[in-house]
Amino acid sequence: MDTKTIEYMLCIAKNKNIAAAAEELYLTQSALNQQLLKLEHELGAPLFVRNRNNWELTDVGKIYIDSSREILRIKTDAYSKIQDLAKQWKGTIRIGLTPERGTQMFIALYPAIHKKYPDIVFQPCEASVDAQSKMLNSQQLDFGFQTIFEQKYKHLEYMHICDEPFYLCVPKTHPLAYKDRKKPEEYPEIDLNLFRNDYFTLVRKTSTMRIIIDRLFEHAGFKPRLLFDSVSMRGMQQLAANGLCCSIIPRYYASECDDIAYYTLGEQAHWELTVAYEKNHHINHAMRDFIHMATEYWETHPYINS
Repeated sequence: MDTKTIEYMLCIAKNKNIAAAAEELYLTQSALNQQLLKLEHELGAPLFVRNRNNWELTDVGKIYIDSSREILRIKTDAYSKIQDLAKQWKGTIRIGLTPERGTQMFIALYPAIHKKYPDIVFQPCEASVDAQSKMLNSQQLDFGFQTIFEQKYKHLEYMHICDEPFYLCVPKTHPLAYKDRKKPEEYPEIDLNLFRNDYFTLVRKTSTMRIIIDRLFEHAGFKPRLLFDSVSMRGMQQLAANGLCCSIIPRYYASECDDIAYYTLGEQAHWELTVAYEKNHHINHAMRDFIHMATEYWETHPYINS
């Protein structure tokens, strides 16, 4: 089933620019433009409104692109089911990963999954939860590992892996910090309101985790005094260890540290680690094996299991 023309048009629609699409497809702009003009002549109508840097879909283009995505989905699912029956797996599996630890997980699992399925390309893609959800909807990903606080996208199926708590990081020099070393299951719960006069470094506002954290502060009745917003969980932990501020991080990043006292913050201070994929999307044996390996990885990680 030859779908090259469809894939070319989808790439132009995604980039909203024929030059960028041609670069991504390793084609000359002239060759790609010829494919577009040929298709438009066949359809009898233009697919795009041509602007210099931003090509928008016409009404005809919207119909074509929506239908093309469905055609590709049907093709992908059909080939995936046939490969399962024939036990001959090949092609590309595109996996969404959250930044930092998602990539670390992929690196840990790749040797084993590649050995089992040597003819499949397992292609990782770092992206936020919202970006992943859009990519799943447009068939740019087969599935994604997401950390969420609610299953808000109705077009997706969610497969639970585990719940992960958040910890308040308090410098050991802080007057409220305990001085002895504790195991994760021994971390005491504390009232966040006790730290209303302290400085915090928190994860950036665009993250899923920040939504949960902001709700914790709202429930505590105050807005945190921010040193700055960060993109690095490990950097936030290190700032607390150096006595510069308090922070809130997921358990995965809360490694043992003599300079930090960790506290729990109640039942609302957690999120869910899930696998998300488009409803009706066929999850073949290779995908299921990768998901199973990832689930074992997360369930046995020392900072997720108590």
